[in-house]
This record gives sequence, structure tokens and C-alpha cells, in this order.
Amino acid sequence: MYPYQAPFEETHYYYDPYNPFDPYAERQQQAQGQQQQQQQTYQQLLNILMSSIIGEATAIDFYTRLAKDAPNEYSKNVLLSAAKDEKAHLHLFTRLYTSLTGKEPKYKIRPVKITNFRQSLFEAYEDELSDYEKYRNAYLLTQDPSIRDTFFRPFSDEIKHATRFSFLLNAR
Repeated sequence: MYPYQAPFEETHYYYDPYNPFDPYAERQQQAQGQQQQQQQTYQQLLNILMSSIIGEATAIDFYTRLAKDAPNEYSKNVLLSAAKDEKAHLHLFTRLYTSLTGKEPKYKIRPVKITNFRQSLFEAYEDELSDYEKYRNAYLLTQDPSIRDTFFRPFSDEIKHATRFSFLLNAR
């Protein structure tokens, strides 16, 4: 004779928030942690986008005005080319912000005061380096290809601008 075996019964697990060894509680905590991390990343991304939109709009205004004070045609063309790139960046960031939030960004710029050409160009150079790092970090913040693509061109252009501004600063 064979001993009696009960038919296979599926074991049901129930979430027990008070049991520290409950594997389902651990999974739920991990899921909540991931959700909080995603929310923080999303908010961080929106903050970066808004500051980038304001920064790009400010740069367009600044470079266009600074080009009028340029000592030669080459410097003027470098500044106007940078302003053109900044317009493209502004468009990219505005489009991404609108697609993420469902609304157009609202902002105002404070025009940068132009003291003298060389000092203002140095400020532009420093700003371009700072923006390069900000956009590179935003690019690395997410794995979403559309967001990464939006930041890729601006972070490459910003280092190009810094290089050209450095050349203008060091030209004799």
C-alpha cells in the first residue's frame, strides 16, 4: 500500500507588511523605491529642462547683442553661429518639455549685461562649459532614447562653442 498523498495544492502567499522576512513585502518595497526614484528623476529632468530653456533663450539674446560689439567679422560670425545653435537647442528643449508636461513652458529672461567684449566673451565661455556639463549629466540621467537624443546635440554643441570662444579669447 502507498501512503495517501493529498492532491497538489497551490500555496497562496499573502502580503504581510509586519513580517520582515516576507518576500512579497520586500518586492513591494523595492517597487515603491523604484517608483520614488523614477519620480525624482522625472522632476529633476523637468527642472533641468526649465533651466535649460531659460539659459538658451538668454544665450540667444546675449550672443546676438555681443556680436554687435565684435571687433571683427570672424568674431561676429562665431557669435551669430552660436546664437543659431542656441535657437535649435531652445526648440528641442521646449518640444521635450511640452511633450512631458502637456503644456508650453512659461519663462522670462534677464538680459546679461555686456561690460566689454573680452570680459563678456569670457563669461560666455564659462557658461558654455557649465552647460556642457549640465546637458551631459542630463543625457546620462535617463535611458530613454528620445530624451537622450534631445540632450546629445546641445551637449556636443556647447563644447564646440566653448572651444571657439576660447580661440577668440586667445587670438592676438
